Amino acid sequence: MLNFAWAVLAGFTLGTPAVPLGLSISLAPPVALIAVLLGAAGCLLSAVFAAGRLRTRWLIRRARRRPDTAAPPAGNRRNRLDGPAGRRARRVVDRYGVIGFGIIGPALFGTWGSALLGTALGLPRWPLIGWLMAGVTLWCTVMLLASEALIDALGLR
Repeated sequence: MLNFAWAVLAGFTLGTPAVPLGLSISLAPPVALIAVLLGAAGCLLSAVFAAGRLRTRWLIRRARRRPDTAAPPAGNRRNRLDGPAGRRARRVVDRYGVIGFGIIGPALFGTWGSALLGTALGLPRWPLIGWLMAGVTLWCTVMLLASEALIDALGLR
């Protein structure tokens, strides 16, 4: 039971890369997968709701400071999503939408990063959570199969 709790905690903090950790602490592969997915679900929910709340507060504060939000920002003020990760995320969203971002995001940005970036980009909350969970499930399953194949190839069991 304690190993399961450790795998859930690792899934919360690490996301997909926690699958080999779950296997290394002697959990059966399906149990390790379920534990990591539970932890990743907690990560996604907390990140999306916390970032959504912060984004809403920021937009309200911004609207109060600058009543004319239709006007472009003055001077050379940069958008915080103009960095390399923000541009990459924007390209994925523009090209594939919420579904593509949810499936590709955990592989490109990690669990926390994709949840925070998706919320910062203004993607709808529940579709984002659903598709990110689908992506995390896909990548955790891929990681599980790869880890199992490597363990068998090296003869570690």
